[in-house]
Amino acid sequence: MAAPLELRTARLHLVRLGAEHLDDLVALDADPEVMRYLPTNGPNTRERYLTELLPRMTAWDDKPFGFLAAYEEEAFVGWFHLRPSVADAKVLEVGYRLRRATWGRGLATEGTRALLRHAFETLGEQEVDACTLPENTPSIRVMVKCGMSYAGSFVHPRIPREVVRYLVRAEEAVLQD
Repeated sequence: MAAPLELRTARLHLVRLGAEHLDDLVALDADPEVMRYLPTNGPNTRERYLTELLPRMTAWDDKPFGFLAAYEEEAFVGWFHLRPSVADAKVLEVGYRLRRATWGRGLATEGTRALLRHAFETLGEQEVDACTLPENTPSIRVMVKCGMSYAGSFVHPRIPREVVRYLVRAEEAVLQD
């Protein structure tokens, strides 16, 4: 049984991601612009979600973190995650993927801040990180708006490509506008 995890912001409702989101996930990943900075081993098809991605995305169901489907009003807009970091398993990592129609409206920052609040205020974490490709300047801007600072680069084991890592400590996080 999934651990309850639900977060709300001014515009977003974040709920535990599950198999019921499969069609939305496949549609999200079908947009080449959404996937532009997300190198994958082929397209994220329905079959790939069922056999590989969805099991990985729902593996955290017994934890107070994991992948969350994001809704604005009643519309699926994407997902956010808070999970053990690929760079350092002792800290949590925040990430997201949003529909292109939502870009430029501050939803990525709003959702990221909600997850940072949850990590710091509810879970008592001291640090949270995020990583992206160096050329993904829109995501880097979101990280900086949330108080994150550049913490180096590393080769991501699942891509494998060099990514940049940003880190924020609880006392440095920007959780409000």
